[in-house]
Amino acid sequence: MLPTPTISLLIATLLLAAGCSKQPESSAPPSQPLVELSAADPQPAATQQFRSSFAPGGIAATYRAEFKEGKIQSLEETRGANSQTGSYEFLGARLMKYRGAALSSNDSIELQFDEQGKVLQARAGDRSVSAEEITAIRDRAQSLRSHAVSQYAVKGHEQISLPTKR
Repeated sequence: MLPTPTISLLIATLLLAAGCSKQPESSAPPSQPLVELSAADPQPAATQQFRSSFAPGGIAATYRAEFKEGKIQSLEETRGANSQTGSYEFLGARLMKYRGAALSSNDSIELQFDEQGKVLQARAGDRSVSAEEITAIRDRAQSLRSHAVSQYAVKGHEQISLPTKR
């Protein structure tokens, strides 16, 4: 059995060591976050814009397309000859809305479609829009969309640097 002074000395040493291992309390926030984001955590989707020009149906236009997560969301065009504008909204490949100038007149029209492509609204002021005009707008929207998506994909590939052979 250990003598009493040795036990007391051993206990005192253990208590002293335990007291020194505690970190001092601080009112300052920790310099590192308590929880860190990993690469697998969902990130906010970045919105990217792309500008180009195209002349579907012989009507030249410049446009600005907006992409989110690599998918086109909207497209704003300005037609060159008369500076008329049009605004297209997409859900995937489907045209959902069009607001802007008619293709066959100076009327300002608004079209809205459901997810199956059914016309929900087709107005030119207080008048209805003709079926021919709706078809022309849909065709133009798909041409502009296809051009924007393909050009966006090409531009994205140009930004990737490929390893060179030695």
